[in-house]
Amino acid sequence: MRTDDTKSIADTRQHVMQFIEKHHLLAPGQRVLAALSGGADSVMLLRLLHGEGYYIEAAHCNFRLRGSESERDEEFVGQLCHSLGIRLHVTRFDTATYAHNHGISIEMAARQLRYQYFEQLRTERHMDAVAVAHHRDDNVETLLLNLIRGTGLKGMTAMQPRNGHIIRPLLCLSRADITAYLDRIGQSYMTDSTNLTDVYSRNKIRLDVMPLLRSINPAADANISNAIENLQEAYKVYAASIEQMAAECLDRQERAPGTTTGETTTTHTLYINIERLHKCSSPLSVLHQLLSPLGFNRRQMAEMLEPHAVGSQFNSETHRLIADRSHLVVAPAASEPEAPTPLSKFDGIRCTRVMASELTIEPDPRRAYIDSSTLSGELTVRRVRKADAFRPFGMKGRKLVSDLLTDLKLNRIEKEEQLVVCDSDEIVWVVGRRSSEKHKITSTTKEVIVMEKLY
Repeated sequence: MRTDDTKSIADTRQHVMQFIEKHHLLAPGQRVLAALSGGADSVMLLRLLHGEGYYIEAAHCNFRLRGSESERDEEFVGQLCHSLGIRLHVTRFDTATYAHNHGISIEMAARQLRYQYFEQLRTERHMDAVAVAHHRDDNVETLLLNLIRGTGLKGMTAMQPRNGHIIRPLLCLSRADITAYLDRIGQSYMTDSTNLTDVYSRNKIRLDVMPLLRSINPAADANISNAIENLQEAYKVYAASIEQMAAECLDRQERAPGTTTGETTTTHTLYINIERLHKCSSPLSVLHQLLSPLGFNRRQMAEMLEPHAVGSQFNSETHRLIADRSHLVVAPAASEPEAPTPLSKFDGIRCTRVMASELTIEPDPRRAYIDSSTLSGELTVRRVRKADAFRPFGMKGRKLVSDLLTDLKLNRIEKEEQLVVCDSDEIVWVVGRRSSEKHKITSTTKEVIVMEKLY
């Protein structure tokens, strides 16, 4: 091997290791699952990480889309891993059927299948990261694809060096850098013939658009890559600012009935303060931060900001939003009324028994004090129903629960999510609002059931 080749190899390896260190992708001794297709990019990734002493296992997906080529690639990666003493995991997918059944493109189907498989392997094999071989040219193509699809700011940052457990150590190298490295170390690799056709959108960018851009400026690839890095840094500032504004606009969030501690905000009811929202420098961006993860689109968000939106309801596949006068109230999509649940098995209400002589009453709508002797059976909890009525504490006559909730100026979502505690069909407590006159404690009460709404 020539001296200049040895230096180039060392320089390339150092460049990648500096990139790994800069972005905190791996620490010494960590276990890495390397995605290995057999192409130049993935082969270099495997060789380089293995040469740096990381514990490596490889994963190969045969998508069964290219006939004998797919079988050839599977055989090649098997031989490569055997020669290096690397454990190889192989799976085969019926990608075309999966794409048809899910109504998605072949490209999207292959992407979903491989990342699902990688995550399954990562968990089973206790790996610290999944390394994929995307490089600088891939990132440039990703930015251009995102732009022509009408991306937002996030899409303009293209692929990140890290996305959860997925790491991309080769984003600092071009495709030419990679093939030159493999040539210098004498390592063969497979070529995917579909990469040479412009059937897929990414290939059209690679084969048609990029050569045109290079004819305008030979440094187009490097310049666009630098722009991506600048956008990624700028996005960090933007994201921090939007996150702070979103937090300031969020008055509160309440766990939905029946959820448990630790569940994500997708199971919470959110209250977005409209006045503070409109004072933000970009209300639409704040709404995007809060609502896009819940499936709402930009057109809906723009409508939510209009003055005439008050009283309107917006729906995503998983959530609904009601525009109240003071808040945008967001909750999980309405479900069928739940069957009564024994109060003892419902984690949102704490129930204790106290002797009346030892009781200290603390006025709080989140608490109800019930004379146990007035109950006939097991207490249950359920959502309110249209015809529900009871005699509220301190009143002489019966009242529809719906009228009580209207008097309290609750919005539609709050009304629909309202819980009641019942003794058979008799309402004991409209949870967090008002208890029943029938079950109040008196001077003759001996034992009291104290119920406390926890969230």
